[in-house]
This record gives sequence, structure tokens and C-alpha cells, in this order.
Amino acid sequence: MPMKKALSLPHLVFYGIGMILGAGIYSIIGKAAGVAQEGLWVSFLLAAFCAALTALSYAELATLYPQTGGEYIYLKNIFPTLPYLSLLCGSMMVFAGISTAATVAMAFAGYMQQFVSLPTTVTTIAILFLFTVINIIGIKESSWMNIVFTLIEISGLILFITLGMQSENFGKVLSTPTLNGAVFSGAALVIFAYFGFENIVNLVEESREPQELPKGILISVAVSTVLYLLVSLAALALGSPQELATSDAPLSDIAGKTSPSIAKALGGIAMFSTANTVLISMLSTSRVIFSMAREKDLPQMFAKFSAKRSTPWMASVTVFVLALTLLPVGGIEVVASASSFATMFAFSVINLALIHLRFVEPEKERSFKVPFSIGKFPVLTGMAALVSIVFLFFFKKEVYFLGAFVFIVTTVVYFISRRNS
Repeated sequence: MPMKKALSLPHLVFYGIGMILGAGIYSIIGKAAGVAQEGLWVSFLLAAFCAALTALSYAELATLYPQTGGEYIYLKNIFPTLPYLSLLCGSMMVFAGISTAATVAMAFAGYMQQFVSLPTTVTTIAILFLFTVINIIGIKESSWMNIVFTLIEISGLILFITLGMQSENFGKVLSTPTLNGAVFSGAALVIFAYFGFENIVNLVEESREPQELPKGILISVAVSTVLYLLVSLAALALGSPQELATSDAPLSDIAGKTSPSIAKALGGIAMFSTANTVLISMLSTSRVIFSMAREKDLPQMFAKFSAKRSTPWMASVTVFVLALTLLPVGGIEVVASASSFATMFAFSVINLALIHLRFVEPEKERSFKVPFSIGKFPVLTGMAALVSIVFLFFFKKEVYFLGAFVFIVTTVVYFISRRNS
């Protein structure tokens, strides 16, 4: 049954920006400042470059295979004789999605404490349940809520940037650009603040013009990069790298030195930002599960579809249940890192798969193509694959245990499904 085509290019852009901005900038910028010091803004540019490389790969593949399911669908088409690979990558992206939803729902509960004193667990479960219901109601309703929340997110960052621009120190660090090991380490941290653009591809079947998807991805990354660069310059103008590094809420804290009212407003805006990330994570992940079930790599029950609402309701409920199971696992930091690991794994595989496709099907018609190739080899995609693989070695051991767990579960599901087929 076809999904409702309700999304235009602006809707896709708002989904991308909303997911990229998320809540990461409100926390990761402090840790990155402690590492990169005055070179923080260079770290953001380097991270943007790395993210853009993989964004180009997704843009090309999205037009070649315009089906919901993203990475899972791409690998299923590129490597039809390796069904396990597509199932593993799909499982990793489901894991990344539910990890993000669980992590950011917990962060939302923390911000909520500033305004209403409720048990953190109750608030976390409530926000996950609420957005499950909204996603089941329909893509149009989810989209409008995302647009409102994204505009609030952007307004908060613009508010902070405006405050920073009023300082005589704004932009001073631009005169002494730094490129050293600390800046690259900072980039390894802040690249995770760019994650989210890959989720746009899961909305392709609900897009009115699927060929517009590359524009949606690239515009989202470009707008987010400009905002991140200006925020980093404003942060360095308002506080020292040491002040940023020692704060759990760096933007609010350094803004409070100049304007307590703006600091309080940023706390409220961060709550909307986290809520928006939960909404989009749950939405896009449900589409991956639906696609895997529709392709018969998961039980058919997960492909149950609401004809009235044009939404995969069973997949949405599944995301809710899976997100709940991650709430007790090791706290926010471990679950967030697990999401990043799964995403970088998918980035590595997708970039390598695109390189393979360029060699085996060089004449395949592409409405969008990653530029700059030497012969059949796409140089930028090769760089993206290398960067993605390198980042896989920057995680704590607990994260690798979770990754191994996903691998084991995927293997069991694979052999059971093959035995029953």
C-alpha cells in the first residue's frame, strides 16, 4: 500500500535541519572547546566537510533507489547476493534510531525539570509515547510539528549568535586560524552534531518529488554548518574555552553572564530541540523497520499499515517498545555513543557500496552524481569512506559490546528467517 505523498522540498529541509541541530550543539560544544580551544570554529568546519562528503553519497543513492528504508534498501539493491549485509546495516540504523530517541528523550526529561518537577523516567516514557501517537496519526501532522519545533530551535541559536555578535571579541579568533591535532580531535567530537541528514532518505516515498531529495540533504547540511560556525564564534566571544569545557550547559551558562533572561530562554528552547529530535528519530526509524518487514527480512506483522492514516503503525509501536528497552542501559553518554557508532558503521558501508557501484554499473543513469572522479573511482566518496572508518575507532568498550549485541541479534534473525523461507 503506497504511503501518502505529503512532503515538499521545504518539508524535507526542515526535517533535515531539525534532526541535525537537535540537542547536540547545546552540550557537545563545551567538550569540543576544551579540546580544540580557540580553534573550535575550525573543528566545526572540518566536521562539516566530513559530513558533507557522506551526504553527497546519500544524495546519489537516494535518487537511484527511491524507496523508504535508506541504507537497508541501498545495500539490498547493490549487493543482492549478500542479504545479510543489508539486514545488518538496516539493524544498525534501527539501533541508531532507537538509541537516539532514548538518549534525547532522557535529555528532554532533564530540561523539563527546570519547569516542572516530575520523575525523569515518567517524563521520558511520556514523551516517547506522545510522539509514537503523533507519528501514527499521520506524516502531515508530524511534519507540521517538526517545522514549528525546528523554527524554535533556529530562533534559539540565532538569539545566542546575536548576543555573541554584541561582544567586541566576536570573530577575533578568525584572524589566527589553527590547524593542528587538537582541532582534528575537536572535529571528531563535533561531527556527531551533524548526524541526522541521513534520516531524510527514509521519507522518500512520502515526498511529492523524490528527485528533490539531494537538494533537501545538501541544503540541510549547509544551513546547519552556517549556524554551527556562527554559534562557535559567539561562544568563543562570550566565554573562554575553559569555561565552556567545564559546563554541562555551556551555551546557557556563558549567555547568563551577559543576559540571564536569554540564558533561561535557551534552556526552554533546548527542551523543544530535544523533543524534535525524538520525534524525527522515531519517525524515520519506523520507516526502516517497515521497509525491512515489507521486503520480508522481518516478520510481516511489522509491515502492518493504516489505510486511513497511510502510516506504518506497527513499526511505530515497535520503535516505542525498543526505545523503552534502552532506557536502563548505562546512562545517556553510553546510549548516545552507541547511536554514533551505529551511524558511523552505516556511513562506512554506504560509502564503500557506492564506490563498488561506480565500478560494476558505471553507465547506470544518475540524476545526481557525486562530483570529481578519477576514472571510475569517486574521490570524495573514497575520502568519506576513510573518514567514517577512522571514526569507528574512537569509542569506549561498552559501545562495542552493544554493537556486538546488535550483530548477534541480527545473525539470529537472519538464520531464523532463512530457515522459515
